[in-house]
Amino acid sequence: MRYIQQFKNSFLLDILEICNIINVHEEPNTQEEILARHLANLSANDATPKMNYNLNRVHTNATAPTAIYTKQNEECSDGDGDLESGTCNNKMVTHVEPENDNDDDVISQNKSDACQSFVQEVDSKNSIINENKESLSSTYSMKDPFLVTWHGPDDPDNPMNWSFAMKFFMTFQIMTLTCVTYMGSTIHTPGQEQIQEEFHVGHVVGTLNLSVYVLGYGVGPMFFSPLSEFARLGRQQIYILTFMIFGLFQVGCALVDNIYGLIILRFFSGVVSSPALTTGGATLADYINEEKLTYFLGLWAIAAFAAPIIGPIVGAAMVDAVDWRWQFWLLLFVTGACLLVLAPFFPETQAENILFRRALRLRKITGDKRYYTIESEEEKKLTTKEFLINSLYKPFRIIFYEPIAVAFDLYLAVCYALFYLFFEAFPIVFVGLYDFTLVELGLAYLGFIVTDIFAYLVLIYFTIKVINPTFQNGTFTPEVFLILPMCVSWLLPVALFFFGWTAGVHWMLPIVSEFFFDVCVFNLFQSTYAYLASCYPRYVASVFAGNGFCHAALAAGFPLFGKAMFNNLGSEKYPVGWGCSLLGFITLGLATIPFVIYKYGPYLRSKSKFSG
Repeated sequence: MRYIQQFKNSFLLDILEICNIINVHEEPNTQEEILARHLANLSANDATPKMNYNLNRVHTNATAPTAIYTKQNEECSDGDGDLESGTCNNKMVTHVEPENDNDDDVISQNKSDACQSFVQEVDSKNSIINENKESLSSTYSMKDPFLVTWHGPDDPDNPMNWSFAMKFFMTFQIMTLTCVTYMGSTIHTPGQEQIQEEFHVGHVVGTLNLSVYVLGYGVGPMFFSPLSEFARLGRQQIYILTFMIFGLFQVGCALVDNIYGLIILRFFSGVVSSPALTTGGATLADYINEEKLTYFLGLWAIAAFAAPIIGPIVGAAMVDAVDWRWQFWLLLFVTGACLLVLAPFFPETQAENILFRRALRLRKITGDKRYYTIESEEEKKLTTKEFLINSLYKPFRIIFYEPIAVAFDLYLAVCYALFYLFFEAFPIVFVGLYDFTLVELGLAYLGFIVTDIFAYLVLIYFTIKVINPTFQNGTFTPEVFLILPMCVSWLLPVALFFFGWTAGVHWMLPIVSEFFFDVCVFNLFQSTYAYLASCYPRYVASVFAGNGFCHAALAAGFPLFGKAMFNNLGSEKYPVGWGCSLLGFITLGLATIPFVIYKYGPYLRSKSKFSG
């Protein structure tokens, strides 16, 4: 019987291997094909004889094998394990009875040897898993038929293997999702005076609707970013669910009858809008290789920078046509239209979640609950305390202990805050001095969008001429990314001085200052993020979460005192002159940060406990 079973196993796997070669580029359409693809993958990757593909063999002689199958990485010992009963510390054991009674002593001896050998193998694999999970996955897939991995490098389910058209369409969806949620931060600003009049509140309280929204998408990533990395959850479900909730909050904002309810709803709108703003870059990295990632990240950044500018334009049209409540109704309609596209066509991009879903399908097809992925098994061991430490404590620990991180967190936070301060300065200049209508005021922001395209071209040129050659000739260091910030950092103070002191000359000149501002800030953000990711590759999610919280917190505060600062420091002809000058001098000092880090960055990274 043993030989018949061995022949059946060998024949079956030979057939499946042939099927795997023929159908390697085809999607499995039926449950049988899904299972066949998985088994064929095991056969193709196995280094042992085909009939023994799922067994770690311990031979006594040619006619009396003892087979032990192991799935989990737990210690096995003679005292705890029971080979005869088929278990060894919760591991399945297949014990094949010897044909001859004379082999009993030999078999008994090999039981002990088998457990001892297993302990050594588990210790070795536990060491590997802490250093390189991808290598461990490859090791297990050769021996464990229940470990679910990719079906080779050309697996069509792997997002890296998507067609260019699919990748471009996916990027368009990410840009749309980001644009809609980011637009929500400023869409209400043209109707702020109507809100203040209806609820009988002052300017500072009315401005809280902007500030709490910005603060919300600084708080949200502390939870959503780590959750999106879970194999059991992935990114798709978080995107769609939070976007649906975002739409529901717009209904509340449109119907609310008091200012406190509006402020609370705006805060939670910001929280649920944060996944698109903070996880979009990670989603692009799921299906774009490193050589092309910069180009796609730049496109996504255009949507992120343009959205707050589009908000006041469409918001002004709603206020001019109806009233401030229709700003939120419009945002609801846009959200609903986007959901009609995103819900059926937005795929999962997180590799580990795709494999976990594959494991669930195999469990359903076979009725066998033992199919698993390495990441999903590791997540079972994660406690709530460990999750909170990783999501809440670690980002701030990096800020406190890493000079590089805290320096750029401060720099980017000021840049981000200045961007939202323009929503206080523009009405002072264009409405106060030149009597612009709400719609005309919204159009004054369009200089930022036009400049985004030019700033993107500068980033592409820098990547092709500076970054790519360093990779090719092997001279790359993370500090290479700082060359571009060193070149453009001086444009930020120029933009502030130019905006402040030309505002009373002609209305076109403050719009020109948008060019200097956006070229600097756009490229500063892109290059700095690339630099931080290169410095802290193991903790990039925590670094970006801390950075996002810092610039959202500062950006939430600046609009609250912006109008008072400009009114107290300004004059009748130059209402924002000295206020912008004060901020210009601050940014002039901050512009030295890229130069200092470029010189001392390698030394600081060598002393860091998080770098490398």
